[in-house]
Amino acid sequence: MLILAGLGISDERGITLEELEEAKDSDYVFVELYTNIWLGSVENLEKIIGRKVQILKRKDLEEESGKIISLAKDKKVIIFTPGDPLVATTHSSLLIECMKNKIDFKVLHNSSIISAVCETGLHSYKFGPPVTIPLKERVNFVSSIIETIEQNKKRGLHTLCLLDIDLECNKFLEVGEALKFLLENRAVERKEKIIIASRLGSTNKKILWGNAEDLIDVKADLPAVIVIPGSLHFSEREMLERF
Repeated sequence: MLILAGLGISDERGITLEELEEAKDSDYVFVELYTNIWLGSVENLEKIIGRKVQILKRKDLEEESGKIISLAKDKKVIIFTPGDPLVATTHSSLLIECMKNKIDFKVLHNSSIISAVCETGLHSYKFGPPVTIPLKERVNFVSSIIETIEQNKKRGLHTLCLLDIDLECNKFLEVGEALKFLLENRAVERKEKIIIASRLGSTNKKILWGNAEDLIDVKADLPAVIVIPGSLHFSEREMLERF
């Protein structure tokens, strides 16, 4: 059996009671930490569940995922992932492989930035498709990113801008760099109001609302996101203006 379990958006204390029970009862406990920045500690996670936790790299779940699937045929395997396990679409392929091989599987959902961003006051149903602002060496699909933002604006929808990371190479896109990308590509104007949300779900969260040009030099700890608002409901605006 294969279990995909979310770690939530803060630290190891974000796991649910159901996840804790399943982890204690599993033959193998894994964690992948390459799809997002996680503020927790593997050592502390091991203390909570009382089990050794093995760290998986990208190749373990992509190029060499067959090894995990083989284990799940006869053993109970749980894989913890940052946030919610299915927000990173790469993990859906594991479920497809389970279906192909008639292996039982379970998904244990947890909090993710997709829902947590609503702490800004924005309504969840008013978000359009999200985009990922790329690291400089990964700037390939600029036109599709800008087109998505433009389409969201035309429809009055908010755009959640995720910041690219390459944890295995220790590379992180900072908020200032992401804002420069948006300004240089005219995805936002200098006087356009945007939102920066940093470390949501943690004790040192930060939410900022202001003109893009005024926020470009702001220091925001990672993980962070940028939101380009669409048309604002009066209750959304009232909440934002309090930041």
